[in-house]
Amino acid sequence: MNYLFYIGPGLGIGTIILMFVIGGIVLFSFGYILWLKLKKYFKKNK
Repeated sequence: MNYLFYIGPGLGIGTIILMFVIGGIVLFSFGYILWLKLKKYFKKNK
């Protein structure tokens, strides 16, 4: 059954890099949404 989960030696690095890229995109998205909310909040107070 373990042979079904084997992705080969070449795909290991690519998979790790892809996970970091997807995580970075998610963090950037949350940061951007937070930035827009803060910008709107401070613009409303002026």
